[in-house]
Amino acid sequence: MKQDKSKLISELEKNEERQLELKDKLLNLPKGHVNILYRNNKGYYYLTYRDGKKIRNDYLGPVGKEDLHEIFEKLTEREKIKREIRSLKLEEKQLKKTIGRRRKKKDEKSS
Repeated sequence: MKQDKSKLISELEKNEERQLELKDKLLNLPKGHVNILYRNNKGYYYLTYRDGKKIRNDYLGPVGKEDLHEIFEKLTEREKIKREIRSLKLEEKQLKKTIGRRRKKKDEKSS
């Protein structure tokens, strides 16, 4: 019984460490998404993100500019990391729930 609990606790610790690693990676990646705004029948890329309560639009360049590929990759990577963090949080919740149940059962038996 103690081995199961210790395995669950170590798994929970690994989960929390992984979440911290991923959150650190997020700090180095750009926030927001890319919009195309048209002026005089020409398209321009803008990075749109929230800065506190304000919404910011940073100019990236005209549509068709090839060196914007890097920012699209970074935004895609950010979304993947966010999805992984969400799944880790769900797993963490389940682990905490399971560990809590094991404690309650043990307390009930000793009474």
